[in-house]
Formats: sequence, C-alpha cells, structure tokens
Amino acid sequence: MTSVLHLITTIKRGGAENQLLVLVKEQIKAGFQVHVAYLKDEPELQRDFENIGALVHNNLSSLKFWKQPFALRRLVQEHNFIVHSHLPRAELVGLMCIKRFKFIITRHNAEPFFPGAPKFISNFLSRLVSLRADKVIAISNAVKLYLIQRGEIGDANKLEVVLYGYEPRFTGRPVNSSDPSGIRKIGSISRLTDQKDIPTMLDSFRRYLMIQPSATLTILGEGPLEITLKDLAKSLNLEETVKFLGRSSKIYDYLQELDAFILTSKYEGFGLVLLEAMDVGLPIVASRNSAIPEVLGFDFPNLCETGNSSDFSSKLTLLNDYRYIENIRKIQESRLALFDSRAMAQKISEAYES
Repeated sequence: MTSVLHLITTIKRGGAENQLLVLVKEQIKAGFQVHVAYLKDEPELQRDFENIGALVHNNLSSLKFWKQPFALRRLVQEHNFIVHSHLPRAELVGLMCIKRFKFIITRHNAEPFFPGAPKFISNFLSRLVSLRADKVIAISNAVKLYLIQRGEIGDANKLEVVLYGYEPRFTGRPVNSSDPSGIRKIGSISRLTDQKDIPTMLDSFRRYLMIQPSATLTILGEGPLEITLKDLAKSLNLEETVKFLGRSSKIYDYLQELDAFILTSKYEGFGLVLLEAMDVGLPIVASRNSAIPEVLGFDFPNLCETGNSSDFSSKLTLLNDYRYIENIRKIQESRLALFDSRAMAQKISEAYES
C-alpha cells in the first residue's frame, strides 16, 4: 500500500486546502494510506479530512519552525512516506528534514516563493527546494510559465502541470437566471488583499448601479485590507449597497443567493472558486489573466481586461439578458466537466511513480 504524507502550511479553509481535501479523498478511494500534517493555525478542516479516512497529525503545529523538520523526520522514519508538500513553508520544512525520501511539491500560486523578500532570496530558496524535489507539480500552465520566467525553478524538466480536480457538491436549488428585474445580487469570494483588486470590483459595481440602482454587492472573505476597502466603499458612496461578510464555511449557501459572481483578481494560480460558482450555475464575470482563462476558456465571453472597471460593468450589464445568461451557463457547464477529480488524482499518482 502506498503511504503518502501531505505536508501543508495550514488546514484553514482556502483554495489550496480545499483542493487537498479533494485529492486526499480520491487517493483514499484508490487504496492509498493518507496522512496530513499542518504547520500552523487552527485545524479548521481536520474533521473533514478524518471523515474521509485520513489521519491528521497535530504535533508539528505546536512546534517552533526550526523544530518542525525534526518532527517530520521522525514521522517519515516511522512510516516510510512519500512526502507531498504544499505551499512554501511546508516545502522548506521538507527540505530541512535532511532525510532521503520521495519528495513531491505542488506550487499553488503564480507569485514569489517568498513574497516581500528581494527577488534573489526568493529565487534561491525556491530553486533550492525544487532541486531537492523529485517532481514539481504546477496547478496550471500559468503557474508553470511564471516559475520558468521568474527563474524560481532549478530544473524545468521536473515540472508537470496537473490542473485542479473538482467533485460537484452543490445539491440545492439552481440559481434563477430568469428574474425579469435583472441581475441584482452580485457577489465574490475573495481574500481582501492586493492580488484580488477589490478597488476595481467596487468601481465596477458603482458603474453598474447606474444601470441597476437596486443592485447589491457582497464579498465573502477577510484579509489585511478590510479597513482600507471599507473606507474606499464609503468614499464611493457604496456603504449601503456593499457588504463585507467576513469568513464563512457555507460557500454554497452564499453562492446560491447570488445572481452573478465577479472575480477581479490581478492573477490567480488557478481559481478554485470559479469551479464552485460554475457548480451552482452562477454566471461569472472575471479578469482575463494568468490561469483564469484556463479555467473558463480562452474565448469565454465574460472575460474582462484586468483592472478595467468599465469593462467589468459592461459585462455585468450583458447578464441582464436571459438568453445571454443561458449561453454563459452552458459554456460553464461544459468547462466544469473538464476538471475531473479522479483524473487529477491519477496524474499525481503517476508523478509519484515517475
């Protein structure tokens, strides 16, 4: 039986963490013995992992960073794991373990390995980890291209693209796209960071209000820019129509209440939330950059110029046409079918063996 330890920085709910849950479920179905170890924060997804048959190790999260590689080493000695690391801190702990084992890393983001540090430091650490790894999995072609162009990969021959897989989970009432009053409830699931370009979202919505005065915008998520963005919404006279809802695990309950989903990101490693919105049947308006066209299709009608609030507002306005929405929904249904969770898990199994 193949034993794999997924080492990840945190198991708080997020894109990489939710995708790991999908992968672990498919690996257990395939007969793998799967363990999960996390390095910090509250184990929000622990019960989810345990309910599908994974064993979660809590001991590393209580240790200082420099002690975590020694704890990992003891785990590997006991179980003879394949170690599959996700996110930079987990990659560094795997590197510092100083024990020979099969080491796989997955790069989930099209951003520096060490954000905020000088480029040469980020590149050095990233290349060091990638040279130790047996295989480097990029979650999209956009991530692969970023790693190569920025110079954060030591051996490009180790790179393999494995797109996220998705298991449809929505079981509620399909989104109603025939409301004669048009698109009124617009929403997004987004961390409140510079990457997500919420100012463009707010200005897009401000423009859309001129077309649909009864519209509202809600944003599910939290982040360091929350106060700044609330102040911006107030300065745009949007404090009554824009609501910041904070974090929630009830993603599908939230999406089901919307008429349209908007994503204004400057870049995405993949954009798992797009698959969740597709699952609910929610028409999407999103930036044309990085991995987003890989998910929605390069000719998807509702892709917008990054940072162009006028373009976003125009695409939202198009959704007031019922026939247009139905076309968007059909395109999204066909795209969602491409991201099969079993195929994703099979490709990762092949990466373990190669």
